[in-house]
Amino acid sequence: MNKFKPLMVENLHVAYGKADVLCGVSLDIQPGKTTCLLGSNGAGKTTLIRALVGLTPPRSGNIQFAGVDITGMAPYKIVRMGISCIPEGRRVFPKMNVEENLLMGAYQEPSAARIQNRLARVYEIFPRLRERRAQFAGTMSGGEQAMVSIGRGLMNEPRLLIIDEPSLGLSPALVSENFRVIRSICESGIAVFLVEQNVRQTLAIAHQGYVLSQGRIVAGGTARELKENAEVQKAYFG
Repeated sequence: MNKFKPLMVENLHVAYGKADVLCGVSLDIQPGKTTCLLGSNGAGKTTLIRALVGLTPPRSGNIQFAGVDITGMAPYKIVRMGISCIPEGRRVFPKMNVEENLLMGAYQEPSAARIQNRLARVYEIFPRLRERRAQFAGTMSGGEQAMVSIGRGLMNEPRLLIIDEPSLGLSPALVSENFRVIRSICESGIAVFLVEQNVRQTLAIAHQGYVLSQGRIVAGGTARELKENAEVQKAYFG
């Protein structure tokens, strides 16, 4: 019997017009683990995320989540299945307060009691958000907005959380705090797909990962194997 995997991507090809962006990408994200995707700007990382959440339909290939083919499925259906995405740059709703931003993450949940339970859990993870729950998100610091963005993703009670460049624009102290939270999210049983350029800290918390270059997977393995990979060392560690 095959081991259950939350997300499996097989031979994915994505193009914008006649320009191929992803060429034969295959990967799997295992339950309860953090899987990272490393790659420089222009490697195709964001395009892969867009394909996973239904925003950019692939030209060919297959994406399965929890045993269901979600290739080309509408984004709201993918969210309903238990996939949340924290976009690059956080993208909070600036003229809504913290709590309103968080509640947007549970817009498909009909139970008020479940929503309140999820809200309490997010405030437990981020006590500062409880203190600032009436503050407009647009007036918060970058680090606080990152908390709002991650908290909003958790309000969907996801089985898989996709996080795009969580260290972007943050101070080293806030980056460390965010990575600590990501580790604890994974330890709670949520699979994490972490797309990052901060290689050292990413490999410090990831269980496994892949390297994407010019639309192709050029390396993959455990975090330790990636650290010891000669090409990864040359590209990212000097």
